[in-house]
Amino acid sequence: MGINRRRAPSSKVSSEKKLSGHIREFNYATLIGGRTLGGTVKRDVEDKQGNFHSVKGGKKWQIFLYRENKIESSRYLNILLPCLNAFTADSKQYFQDRSECISFKEKYISKHGKIKAKALSNEIISSHLGINSYMRSKEQLALTTQAVSDKLCNPSFLRCFLGEAIFNNDEVMYLAVEDSTFKRDKLFKVFQRDDVLDILARKLYPSVSKAGLTPSDYNVGGQKTLLRYVDGRKKDKNIVEIEIRNDSEQHYREVRFNMYSKDTLYLLLAELGGLPSRRLCEGVILYGKAVPTDF
Repeated sequence: MGINRRRAPSSKVSSEKKLSGHIREFNYATLIGGRTLGGTVKRDVEDKQGNFHSVKGGKKWQIFLYRENKIESSRYLNILLPCLNAFTADSKQYFQDRSECISFKEKYISKHGKIKAKALSNEIISSHLGINSYMRSKEQLALTTQAVSDKLCNPSFLRCFLGEAIFNNDEVMYLAVEDSTFKRDKLFKVFQRDDVLDILARKLYPSVSKAGLTPSDYNVGGQKTLLRYVDGRKKDKNIVEIEIRNDSEQHYREVRFNMYSKDTLYLLLAELGGLPSRRLCEGVILYGKAVPTDF
């Protein structure tokens, strides 16, 4: 089948990223005289005062990858539950119907070409294939992501939502980012939780993704919930992308929350740039409310 449905990195790439993350956490803990905590929780490093730090680096951060039970039990993230429920619980039927849909489009491409395949409406595809859980899930997801986006228009709720996603509510106090994407100086830039949430809640606005253009797929808009901002060139850019991961029967109906490092750093530093910063030690700079802190 010509279309590549893999969205997750290979196991080798995942292992390399995980190892890189552990090294980053160790380096940061060593610099501030703290200790690494390990595991997959939000708190990566504990400082000498007992405060927890989330340590990030690289181009894109996976803030979380949660299954249904975690989303359902969350205080604010549970607004994403309808997005999961847009997909049938029968994963085998979903992947069977996905293969049927893509096979139909690929045969159409072979006979009529990609240009005509792109112009083929979803209504015509549905009329040929009939009831199909893959296509139905995409249509339903578009409705649920729009509902999520509408709820995130409230800045107070957006702040709480981001607080649970990034800091596990009040558990983690600091976000430490190794800068390899914005200024690329490899310094750890440390921000206090309230600064991060205040800035993001004030500057971000919700949206949903547009329909894809893959000729051999069933393209529907609204497959991702987005949080965007307007940069210095008046260009709308994504900082957060929330999607449902359906890579395999083992990784099915999972919510993935990603953030882009360069844009997050740009926004935080632009908002805090007029305030004093402090070099805690070689390799670590504190900003905003983190400045008076002694780790």
